[in-house]
Amino acid sequence: MFIRTPISSCNCTIDIVIYPAHTTAMKRVWWTTLAILAALVCTPVQAMGLGTSPSSEAPTKTNGPLLITGYSLSGHSLKYIQVYNSSTEVVSLDGWKVFGEYSSSQIEYAVLSGKVAPGKYVTVANLNVVPTPTFGFNDVSVPIDPIFSTVSLVPPSEHNFNNEAVAPTVTAATVRTPGTPATFFFARNISASTGNYLTTFTAFAPTAGFTLMSDELYEPPSLTPLQIVEVFPDSSACSPITASATCSDYVKLFNASTESIDLSVFRLRSGSYGQAVSSSNTTDLTGNLLSGEYVSFPMTLNASGSWVWLEDRYGTILYDESVVQYPSSAANNNQAWAYNQALARWQWTQFLQPGNQPNQFPAPVAVNTCSGLVITEIAANAASEDQFVEIFNASQMSVDMAGCVLQTNRSTSASHVFGQENLQPGSYIAAYVKDTPLTLTKTTVGTVYMLSSDMLTEIDQVSYENLSENTSWASVDGTWRQTYAQTPASPNTWLEYPACNVGHVRNLESGLCNKTQTEAAELEDCGAGKYRNLETNRCRALEGVVSLAACDSDQYRSPETNRCRSFVSTASVLAPCASNQERNPETNRCRTSTNTTELSPCAANQERNPDTNRCRNKTSSVAADFPVEHVAEGAQATMGWWAFGGAGTLAAGYAGWEWRREVSAWIKKLSRFGIGRS
Repeated sequence: MFIRTPISSCNCTIDIVIYPAHTTAMKRVWWTTLAILAALVCTPVQAMGLGTSPSSEAPTKTNGPLLITGYSLSGHSLKYIQVYNSSTEVVSLDGWKVFGEYSSSQIEYAVLSGKVAPGKYVTVANLNVVPTPTFGFNDVSVPIDPIFSTVSLVPPSEHNFNNEAVAPTVTAATVRTPGTPATFFFARNISASTGNYLTTFTAFAPTAGFTLMSDELYEPPSLTPLQIVEVFPDSSACSPITASATCSDYVKLFNASTESIDLSVFRLRSGSYGQAVSSSNTTDLTGNLLSGEYVSFPMTLNASGSWVWLEDRYGTILYDESVVQYPSSAANNNQAWAYNQALARWQWTQFLQPGNQPNQFPAPVAVNTCSGLVITEIAANAASEDQFVEIFNASQMSVDMAGCVLQTNRSTSASHVFGQENLQPGSYIAAYVKDTPLTLTKTTVGTVYMLSSDMLTEIDQVSYENLSENTSWASVDGTWRQTYAQTPASPNTWLEYPACNVGHVRNLESGLCNKTQTEAAELEDCGAGKYRNLETNRCRALEGVVSLAACDSDQYRSPETNRCRSFVSTASVLAPCASNQERNPETNRCRTSTNTTELSPCAANQERNPDTNRCRNKTSSVAADFPVEHVAEGAQATMGWWAFGGAGTLAAGYAGWEWRREVSAWIKKLSRFGIGRS
């Protein structure tokens, strides 16, 4: 029997097969098993503690900056719509579309593009009705007798704006212009209290001379001939009744073109990159500026230094060529940062000119170019009182140093200005740092600059790095080197090592200072037969023989030992050897004579060894390398044979016992062939 049991609690089924032979008890067992399986399989599993969150919903759409402020219908045809930018910024029209929705269809009338300025209008119209709209379209075929339900201005898909839509409401009482069909005109209502547009429309009949309000698309100037020529960032606090140019910060502009400029299309900005537009850093310009004229506009400026620049009126374009950076006015109180047209450079001036007049500057002062002066030595890594910079007149003429300037990388805001002093050709002068506002870098990378009196022309520049203590960086014979010979206001010399202390001298090989050696003349005499080594100043035996005593008449001096030696051979005074001996010429000692005639004869079976003169057995009488020799039989040898025989017998008996079955089987096999039978 086949049973399929559905389990509702877990939405599953269990198939069970029960054979007919099974008893009722067996069925009970199966049903019990079924219940257990159902409990195991369908028991809900406790969910893991993994938190989930619903997917983020699309952001809520908002109303866009563009409004339909007027439109006109004639039967099923759209005549025009008027679009208004209600925001305070320029809005791009790119991708916006105008649609007409009917009872059973939708028609696209126009795709917009370009930019519309804040508070400005554009029109989308049938060219047969409005000859010069911003965007035009021709008559569009629509279903016969449609119902015009909605006029929509649809934003691009990337904008999260609602459609700007209006639904015409036409009744028998709606104002219209008679005709077949009649034409309806609708205008958006304006709040009498705020002046802002409402959401409602009113139908009207145009009067004679009615025209649509429509502006040109916004096109910012691509370039501007305006120039910022003066920045005054250091105004003073003034009384309310005081009228002075120094009572407010200002920026002055100049029209460098040959035509008048409408200033209303520009604005002034101050601050730095990324700052948001605010009333304190933005000034809208007004009026017209004639060619070659100046005008100033007050605005809040940062006295510690910043930037000013020009933008189009709505900030869509920043004119890079107009950007001016001005420095801190801390050291130039009540002065303006102004452009000097004559010198083509910016500089501070105490003559403020916010009106329609050129910038004014102090009378020009003759500039000392300091030509011919060069830096020749810098003692940086020395004690503070010993630091100096050496200047050399490399020209062929005397140089007036008045106004010449020294600066360093550590003190670019501080300078040492030389006074009235003539430096002759080939002469040196040293400026000690302790007498100046300068600071020198000691051990790392440093730079010293020589500038003209107006601090605009760099006459010379020398850099150094990693100077050892009590050295200077000096030009020696045209080559810059580190030297331990500091020579302020004098020709430079190169000294690789510092001078040694008194009583010491520099070892040129090791570079170390060694004690000075005492003169050899002051040392004690070495005595006869010795001399003084010039390298060690020690006494040493003479290697020659000039001071040695003469040998006797029958002697000579040995070149090996420098000793006297007899001409007569030492062998003549030696005791004579025995009759069977001779004297060894190498050692002068007696040894047995090598003459074989004096030796005793060898035995009959022997011969004399030519190397040792000794008797040895003749090799010809040996039959083999190892001749057999007779060994006498003894009692120990007999016992050995008995022991060996006994051990062999025991081994054979043990083997027979172990192999008894196998041996018996072999015998039986052999008996089949008649082997072993009598």
